[in-house]
Amino acid sequence: MEVANSSVWKVHDVSFYRIIGTNPSLKLLLSVEAYPFAHEAGVFLPSTKELFMTSNQFTDQDGNKKVQITKVTLTSDDQTPEREEVDCADIVMGNGAVNDLDNILFCAQGSKTAPGGLFRMSPIPPYKAEAVVTSFYSRPFNSVNDVVIAKDGCIWFTDPIYGFEQGIRPSPSLPNQVYRYDPRTSSIRAVADGFGRPNGLCFSPDETVLYITDTDYIHGDDSKDPTRCSTM
Repeated sequence: MEVANSSVWKVHDVSFYRIIGTNPSLKLLLSVEAYPFAHEAGVFLPSTKELFMTSNQFTDQDGNKKVQITKVTLTSDDQTPEREEVDCADIVMGNGAVNDLDNILFCAQGSKTAPGGLFRMSPIPPYKAEAVVTSFYSRPFNSVNDVVIAKDGCIWFTDPIYGFEQGIRPSPSLPNQVYRYDPRTSSIRAVADGFGRPNGLCFSPDETVLYITDTDYIHGDDSKDPTRCSTM
């Protein structure tokens, strides 16, 4: 099999070629100068060719820290994609997200007054959202970061204390942990601890392994320490 362009992708598993082909290329889809609009989420809806993403934190015109959800509608190859800023007040300081049937499940980091947690949002205007889970036995989450849904419907997500370090959340009430939530029974469990800063997570294809990144190397106050974890 022909090796894919190494300047574009670093392939660790040959099954990835079934997705990208043997001669992939990269093209700038969209650029926004006003704020870092493409940071997390990256949820694609094939039926509508829409891509939802969350920005990195930025300061708005009123001097407040903000994260903006954006919807990008893909068009033909020779046209610039359409971009829409999504207004969903219930998802405060959004971050990671995942496809959830016909909806999108967002991580909300929360603020000093609004809870963080998992929120399910409709991809159709007016983008209504509902809270899925916002606490661990009445203790508020720190700043929910990333999420995946297993084949059995259970939701796995990370909750580091980045929000407190960035000044958007109160003092932590929980350790840096990974959780599993079963929406059928409303059961929630802490399934892994001992992390510095649990971040992204992803299942292996057969779901026998859950990969979790620990980005303890850099904290929410931008401090860096090479002796801290930076690994999966």
